Amino acid sequence: MQPSVRDKRVRIGAGLAAMALAALSVFMVFGSGYSRGRDIPLGFLYGLYALCVFGAGFYLAAGRGKASAMVLLAHRGRLIGLGVFALVGVAAVVFGFAAGPEALVTTALWPNMVAFWILLQFRTMSGRFGRTEQWTTGLPLAGALESISGAFRQPGLSTTMVGQDVWVKIGQEWTGGTWLHKDAARYIKSVIGIHFRLDEIDGETRITARSGDRTVTGMYDVLKLSDEMSATAVEIARQVTTHHLDGPEP
Repeated sequence: MQPSVRDKRVRIGAGLAAMALAALSVFMVFGSGYSRGRDIPLGFLYGLYALCVFGAGFYLAAGRGKASAMVLLAHRGRLIGLGVFALVGVAAVVFGFAAGPEALVTTALWPNMVAFWILLQFRTMSGRFGRTEQWTTGLPLAGALESISGAFRQPGLSTTMVGQDVWVKIGQEWTGGTWLHKDAARYIKSVIGIHFRLDEIDGETRITARSGDRTVTGMYDVLKLSDEMSATAVEIARQVTTHHLDGPEP
């Protein structure tokens, strides 16, 4: 399961941001001048921590190993934590530079803390979706890919094919179903992602649909509408890939 182009860009940007914050922390440590003897071990520890954060940021941005499958999972609790640390971190850095070199070493930890919370927002692809459904179709792989991508050429939807993976993005403008919480559409602030993986097995095509996008945030009605829209999209994909099995109507 390959991340979408947008997910890759977000991952690379977050990794570069973490690296930049780690470099800022090191700059603050060396900029302090180690004016007091007790600052030396503190500066060493902060520098070591910054080196670890820098390495983790590089690993995320480069997409090495498991990092290539990591995506941003914007859980509300983690976002609140990141917001708090970012505000305190900015205040600490401003104070450090304003108060002079002696204050820099005591506030150099905060860029690292913000970078650490940025890295905590990422999880592997398997953690992004809450539901997995699977079925098989007699369509060849190319035909199944075309059927799924063609079914979602509608206003409010967009599709991206990456090899045997099909990504569907649902926007608030989509009106492809009758949903109980449809009035919450105007409050949807981000696209809803669905992932289809197609594999050719024994002359058939196995389709794995992953929905229940955990990156969607909002109030209860928004989350329920997201689930309803996703369920409709998966059902559409199921119908367009299995309708050929039905016999002619009497």
